Amino acid sequence: MTTFNVGMGETKISKESGSIIVAPGLGSCIGFILYDVKNKIGGMSHIVLPDSTSISKEVTMPGKYANTAVPDLLEKLIAAGANKANLRVVMAGGAQMFTIDKGSNVLNIGMRNTIAAKNAIAKANLTLETSDTGGNKGRTLRLEISTGNIYVRNVGQPEILLGGNKCQKY
Repeated sequence: MTTFNVGMGETKISKESGSIIVAPGLGSCIGFILYDVKNKIGGMSHIVLPDSTSISKEVTMPGKYANTAVPDLLEKLIAAGANKANLRVVMAGGAQMFTIDKGSNVLNIGMRNTIAAKNAIAKANLTLETSDTGGNKGRTLRLEISTGNIYVRNVGQPEILLGGNKCQKY
């Protein structure tokens, strides 16, 4: 069994039967998963910020931004043999980890990341199956390639099945 940790701004894919892809410590970041249920190929991006368009230089880590992570992961999975029609789309994270003063949303990167990821998913003509976003606690997101099961664990809570064959809606 191989475990791939997805760091901030990174994207990892796998089609190894025993592999697991994990994004630990998602706070305001989004863990974005695409998984081909028939070909058992999956990937995850660890989205840090909503948009790369304010960056004047070339984006070297497309997994870092919602607007580049979604099409980048989709392209990588299709190149690895995935079929877009078979994709499960799941995301988690987007918490509001810090506030300046009570009730302020000025720096709510988590909410902005969530909105940007949903917009990028729609732009790529994908449908979000399920998500676990918001709140004020960090999460860990885990994808098992052999089963397609996706688990999320919020800080201080047990791990739950967020999406997978047992939750499959097709």
